[in-house]
Amino acid sequence: MKRFLSLSSMVSGLRRGSTADAGIRLFHLDHLQTKSRQRNEAVIRQLCTNAYLGNGRSLCRVLGRYKMIVDTTDVGLSSHLLLDGYWEMWLTELLARLVKPGMKVVDVGANLGYFSLLLSELVGPTGQVHAFEPNTDLARRMTQSLAINGFDGIATVHEQALADIETDVLLFVPTDEPKNAHLLPIDHPASTDPVAQGRLMRTRRLDSYPELLDADLIKIDADTSEQAIWHGMAAILQQTRPLTIVLEFARVRYSDPGAFIDKILSDGFTLAEITLEAGIQLTTRDAILAAPPTEDVMLLLVR
Repeated sequence: MKRFLSLSSMVSGLRRGSTADAGIRLFHLDHLQTKSRQRNEAVIRQLCTNAYLGNGRSLCRVLGRYKMIVDTTDVGLSSHLLLDGYWEMWLTELLARLVKPGMKVVDVGANLGYFSLLLSELVGPTGQVHAFEPNTDLARRMTQSLAINGFDGIATVHEQALADIETDVLLFVPTDEPKNAHLLPIDHPASTDPVAQGRLMRTRRLDSYPELLDADLIKIDADTSEQAIWHGMAAILQQTRPLTIVLEFARVRYSDPGAFIDKILSDGFTLAEITLEAGIQLTTRDAILAAPPTEDVMLLLVR
């Protein structure tokens, strides 16, 4: 009961313009590190608003500060942004801690650009964000969102699928869950699926972009393509410089998940898991492979 009253008092205070939060018109990013998650989520929800633009497009406020164009037919991500104004707060908090002004950051599987917006402000005008999203509709909305917020000079959107080789593939996009889009072989019968759409496109290696060889942080959330993307950035991994990688890992996605972990270790990275409640926890190869095969494990890899 005490927790409920505390939260209610805090929200009422925001409405009245309380001393503790006086002057708040936009959410302050430093509060991701200095205030409680419960408090931050409540403040962001209070600042969340949206305007329907027609044709399945809505402009909403996310993280209590950015204007973002979302898809009103998307139930997996956009609906949550419209209602709450944030996504995966535990990862949002971590990126706010890891990313510094002047960094070069790569966001692979950027989707609508929620994290790309945050990253663009964190790196500032002296940094760079390179956002990769093969889904044309998502990439275009993200480009618009970045421009609306004044980040088009910092962030570059690449409408590109990534892999370990250059080849033709089919991008499979569930109509109501575009965040779950993934690549399939060109002869896959996905184009006959009544609840999905397929698009032919050509992959490219991440290390074929010379401007990314000195990246400081790479976030990879690519729904089944993570291992191929890892092999496709060998020239980046061979650089003798510090590198942090945030990688979504699920055993079921890879033919030999153990070999994937072994490759990560051989490239010099320590293993940690980013957990919802406990934050960053050191982990081991065996612990990662013991997780349920379909469970998404968010790894923090540092060297």
